[in-house]
Amino acid sequence: MENNKLKKSVIEGVGVIGDIRRYRGSKILELAYKLANRKLPDIFTLELAVDIFYVFNLPLPSLDESIAKDIKDKGELEELTFRVQLVSSLISSSNLWRVKPYTVADSVTSIVASASLIERLSRMLSSRREGGFSDIDKSREEASRGDKGLEELVNKALDQVERDVKVAKDAKRLLTSIAAGKGSILAFDESIEEIMRLARETDISKVLEKIEGIKIPAPKGKFEKFGRGWIDGVEIGSDLERLHYSQLSLPWIYFLALFADSQLLLYNKVIHQSRGPIYVLLDKSGSMVGSKIDWARAVTIALLKRAVSESRGFYARFFDSIAYPPVSLKPSSKVSDTIRILSYLARVKAGGGTDIARAIVSACEDIVREGGKVSDIILISDGEDRISPDLLSRMLKRANAKLHTIMIQGHNVYLKQISTRYMTVKKLESKEMLKVIDFI
Repeated sequence: MENNKLKKSVIEGVGVIGDIRRYRGSKILELAYKLANRKLPDIFTLELAVDIFYVFNLPLPSLDESIAKDIKDKGELEELTFRVQLVSSLISSSNLWRVKPYTVADSVTSIVASASLIERLSRMLSSRREGGFSDIDKSREEASRGDKGLEELVNKALDQVERDVKVAKDAKRLLTSIAAGKGSILAFDESIEEIMRLARETDISKVLEKIEGIKIPAPKGKFEKFGRGWIDGVEIGSDLERLHYSQLSLPWIYFLALFADSQLLLYNKVIHQSRGPIYVLLDKSGSMVGSKIDWARAVTIALLKRAVSESRGFYARFFDSIAYPPVSLKPSSKVSDTIRILSYLARVKAGGGTDIARAIVSACEDIVREGGKVSDIILISDGEDRISPDLLSRMLKRANAKLHTIMIQGHNVYLKQISTRYMTVKKLESKEMLKVIDFI
């Protein structure tokens, strides 16, 4: 018969593992299971997952020495012994303290670290036993006798966990800046699996390093008054929704008199006039391999941040000799939609020929379907390609779109003829990236 008694954490100060903590533990085990793509050993219990979470989440975790004094059941004592030994191995490992700067007081990265550790340990344990996963639960018995190999496994697993958590932290920071106002803790909790998989994309760390510290310029273009927009000075009027806080200190009679005469001091609030999407065409032909494609992807993410800051739609489409299906983001999109675009940018590898004309035509057709508002197409390429300036000029006019060309260490005289702006990038540095972001 199953024991329904609530167990305690082996971490000092955590106490009973109640429903909320059990839910968190089940989420960690579910994520570890999906990452491992196989059944986890029985030794990885829900309570152990909770203990591991607090090892990563608390600044200075320590063992609760009194936890085992009232336990009589042999099976429960063995399970507890393994938890204590694993947590003790974690706390005493020097590798843990390289991970903790990314996880302390951060529930998202602590869950990522916990799931990653359990998945890594389960794979290592499975490789140690000839019988496969059906025999792994014998490790609990070994642990109760003091399996010295556990500390070595924990150290090895933490080496791999460090990379997962670092990239996950960088990805979360980027997502927070992109999804300002939408990136709540709950939204990130719902997207932990996607963040974890994004962290394991081989190229995403390079892109995140390049984008770190890049500041997005203030929105450009025309503005219109909007009661819930951002503050742009003060004015006189009677709109109480925009009332300046200083007016609240006025005597009530005087306040009513100013209101009747439309003489109250108000905040002047504006919003950027609605514009069409920012549409990035990204060359992935063979000549873009290496630092070029990494730099271009970083620029694309920066332009995504700019589109969100201006409440504009965003498209990204890779092309080589063909134009690949685009990914898009609407101003009202969720955190998971942003993660999908980042994953798309991270996965694509450079290779193939170059057909710039087909890519521009595809973008124009997408924009026409979008509604034909004034849009910006940013073409990032290093390719030499003969195009028909007259045909593409007509397509751009029909789509009400401006073409901004970014040539990476190259030149294309035909594109220069039809581009609203044309820029050549010689050095793939942050300084050049800032010029591109402020270019459109």
